[in-house]
Amino acid sequence: MSTSASLIQIDPDLIRANPDNPRLVFRESEMNQLLESIRTVGIQVPLTVYADGKHWVLIDGERRWRCARRLNLPNVPALVQPKPGKLENILMMFNIHNVRTDWDLMPMALKMAEVRDMLVAQGKTARPRDLAGLTGVTLPTVSRALELLDLPPRYQTMLLQEAEKPREEQVITPDVFIEVNKSRRVVASYAPEVFDRVTHGEYLDSMIKKYTSGVVKNVVNYRDVSKMARAERAGADTRSVVPVIVKLVKDPALSVSEAYEQTVRAAYDIRDISTRSDALLERLRAIEHGKGLSAQLRVLLRDLRKEIDRLLGAQ
Repeated sequence: MSTSASLIQIDPDLIRANPDNPRLVFRESEMNQLLESIRTVGIQVPLTVYADGKHWVLIDGERRWRCARRLNLPNVPALVQPKPGKLENILMMFNIHNVRTDWDLMPMALKMAEVRDMLVAQGKTARPRDLAGLTGVTLPTVSRALELLDLPPRYQTMLLQEAEKPREEQVITPDVFIEVNKSRRVVASYAPEVFDRVTHGEYLDSMIKKYTSGVVKNVVNYRDVSKMARAERAGADTRSVVPVIVKLVKDPALSVSEAYEQTVRAAYDIRDISTRSDALLERLRAIEHGKGLSAQLRVLLRDLRKEIDRLLGAQ
């Protein structure tokens, strides 16, 4: 078979999927939309392939190729490129596909690990910044993807299975694991005594189960665990927080919001009020007299004075 760069027509049955495609997930709903478009107007953008023995291997156009096979098209338009090396193939796939669609993070992470391992084997640096530059994926996304590689295999499998579903039907996403792990690292740094009584694995399992069971309804709630661990920043005692975090791990019914309310909510509220009060006082002192105040502002200031008198009078 020729490797000319000219446009040729190829029988879809002679084409094979690229084993190094980082995009492992092809959702049925998205495929059906493309299939109807191809049924109506045909394939408008040629596939890109390279020759491999008696077959062709896709570089670009797997969704179009899958739809062509479903529609029993006799031929598809394709551009032929020279066969790339393993690393070049993966990097080419990343750079071609990354500009077109949002990646599913877990499949990307697995392929990113291959790139990292090959770079290391060649004696090259494979820091997140290096991977971002080579693949065309943003540095924050690369860092998030690599973090998933530290998850137990069962959770990686769970994320791969969830990625197969339409996004609106997914029960759990990579963001949940990323937020839980952030909170776990903060607890380990600021309240390490927690992990004298529970393991890191127990912490991860408990927090993920709270999310899948609905006890935790929003991934950002896990940031409150970090605030609990950093209790001293709000003037609270970290030692009083440790048993509550341990209970949070061991009690399936205890929500993060409840644990936060029991421990440091009031301390953080007071800290925030103090910060805002300093700023408010500075603004008020800059006003020379009250003659120019609007009626609305006067009402607000009176209400503020009442609340201040209430709080000070209660002491």
